[in-house]
Amino acid sequence: MAVKNILIIFITSLLFTACVPKQDDVKEVFQTNSATIIKKDYKDIQKHLISLKKKLDLRNPKAFSKKYEKRIYTLLNEMDGSFVLKYRNQVLTKYKDYLQIAFSKDEVVNRNDYLILGIYYLIHDTYNLNDSHKLGAFEYDEEKLKKMHANLQILRWKIKHDKDLNGNYLFLTWQNNWQVELQKIFKEEEIIDYSKIKDLKFIKENKETIFSSSNFSFEVLLTQMIDDVENSLQALGEEPKELTVKTLFLFL
Repeated sequence: MAVKNILIIFITSLLFTACVPKQDDVKEVFQTNSATIIKKDYKDIQKHLISLKKKLDLRNPKAFSKKYEKRIYTLLNEMDGSFVLKYRNQVLTKYKDYLQIAFSKDEVVNRNDYLILGIYYLIHDTYNLNDSHKLGAFEYDEEKLKKMHANLQILRWKIKHDKDLNGNYLFLTWQNNWQVELQKIFKEEEIIDYSKIKDLKFIKENKETIFSSSNFSFEVLLTQMIDDVENSLQALGEEPKELTVKTLFLFL
């Protein structure tokens, strides 16, 4: 009986030993699964960026190049090429340069394109898309992902609020058309009565009312991008941080 019990214990231990995966195997599976999640994240960001360009160009039709439109869309769809713009005869290669020009208070021709390419190269640099053979999650740079997470929060704020030297918004996004009209009048007159508001083109033609809701779809797209980067960080075991308003002002 004792021998039989010993045999049962021995065979059972062998079975459990065979079923327990090695630590290296567990680590490899974790990295592969996390890498799959991260790949899906930047694919989602890619879709959001394409949507952002479409909406931005539609709302700001004079702020993008018709000549380069197709080329930029090809770049955004493939995410594996390069297309550069010049500014004052200088070739731009870094995302920081594009974003700096996009938010310049000076007059900038085709401002939309600088913003979109700035975000494109930010994605490309963060997710290291030049390396198409990336397999493990730990091959992604956590610090770059944290920086992108912060940068997108800053961009979301600046796209909504930044103005040029004349007090005009750099990008029309959330504003109704009557609000844009009203802003121009405010520059000339300090006091505006309701009769002038009623005479605004989009109010007068019943295309909008003062109760028309603002367009938050641009902000939603940027928020979705931020959420995707958060997801990538969580896949690496990192807990992303939301920037406070006070911190945002340090970057503005």
